[in-house]
Amino acid sequence: MTPTRIAILAPGLIGGSVALAATRAFPKSKIAIWTRRADSISSIQSALPKAEISTDLSLLSGSDLVLLAAPPSALPSLIQSALPYLTPSTLVTDVSSIKESVENSLAPLLNKKARWIGSHPMAGSEDSGIQAARHDLFQNAPVILTPTTSTSADTVRDATSFWQSLGARVLTMSPAEHDAQVARISHLPHCIATTLVLAAGRDSLSLAGSGYRDTTRIAAGPSALWAEILLANRTEILASLQNFHSSLTQLSSAIEKKDVASLTKILEEAAQIRRTLPHA
Repeated sequence: MTPTRIAILAPGLIGGSVALAATRAFPKSKIAIWTRRADSISSIQSALPKAEISTDLSLLSGSDLVLLAAPPSALPSLIQSALPYLTPSTLVTDVSSIKESVENSLAPLLNKKARWIGSHPMAGSEDSGIQAARHDLFQNAPVILTPTTSTSADTVRDATSFWQSLGARVLTMSPAEHDAQVARISHLPHCIATTLVLAAGRDSLSLAGSGYRDTTRIAAGPSALWAEILLANRTEILASLQNFHSSLTQLSSAIEKKDVASLTKILEEAAQIRRTLPHA
């Protein structure tokens, strides 16, 4: 897919990074940025000097691709307001880290009004806002597409082509499978990082080295957004937390009993799994 006009709604870290990457991948394409707040226009303009920026959703008119980068709870009302500026050929996608609830709320609104498919780039950082955006954020990063039985083949093809043009590795799975998998590989780590920070407290922060920094980095992410994510995917997250509790109980038991063999086995199994992690 080579879009001539790309509209990005709410350019934070992910939306801003898409804009920066798309500017390089599609140098002839027009980048249009919608922002809710007029006072953010100047900072967006500084980061994207060639982009068209407005608080008016009419800037979506004529866009081949519309990327929704607002929080999941804001998307239904945003799409309702955007519908007059979409056409049945417009490709609409999002970047939410929860998919089933987003699919259920947006697919009916966009039915026959635009081509919809959910996306989730597995990339980001603990920083937020367009000032943290990077043109290379998606290089070799997984992007998960979540087509359903009603998603057309050309929609999957075009969404795949777009993300690949930004450097991403594209995978596809159902919205439900996405939420189950991401609960374990993304949402659970955030929960653990949060509880680790709270358990360790403040007193020893001056001693923190790379181990603490690496394992707790994501705990510094935007709290309001993460609260929304954790509640929206709570069933899968609670199941993953139960799995974590079982693993933690086994580790605690081995340490309490001074069971060297069991402790070594647990540590080695974890080490072997970690060593199979694909390189970013």
